[in-house]
Parts: sequence; structure tokens; C-alpha cells
Amino acid sequence: MPEKEKVIKIKGLSDEIVRKVLHDGYTPDASSLKNVVELLSRSVYDLSEMYLNDQCNHEETLKGTLAKMKIACNSIENNQKNPAKYM
Repeated sequence: MPEKEKVIKIKGLSDEIVRKVLHDGYTPDASSLKNVVELLSRSVYDLSEMYLNDQCNHEETLKGTLAKMKIACNSIENNQKNPAKYM
């Protein structure tokens, strides 16, 4: 997948995460929230490193960032489907 497509997909997942988290019924458990925050923080770090470091492998960085974003999004989605499980 070309770099631009990966970036567009990352942006879309970011929008989806915001939409899900701002949903009135979203009540995360502490562990899930910690995991999502860590994944998103690492994603921001990786994108910052890619921007600041010309030597950075853009393809691999975007691939890793996309994977982290998908995991974060899935974690939020799973928490929404099974909120009682975590209480």
C-alpha cells in the first residue's frame, strides 16, 4: 500500500476512534483505556520521529503506526460491545 494511502487510513482510524470515544455510551475500563492511550502515544511518537528524522524508514513507520491504530480502534470497539465484562 502506498504511503499516502496508509496516511489516509491512519487519519480515518483516528476519526473513528474520536467518534467512538465521544459516544455517550462509552465507558472504558482502566486497563483498556491505558492500552489505547499507550498505542496512540506510540503512534504520535512514531509519526513525529518520521517527520523529524530523514533517515527513518517511512514505509515501516507507517506500517507500524497503522497496526497500532487498528489495535486501538479494535480495543475501543470490543470495550463497547462488552462493557459489563469489565465492570
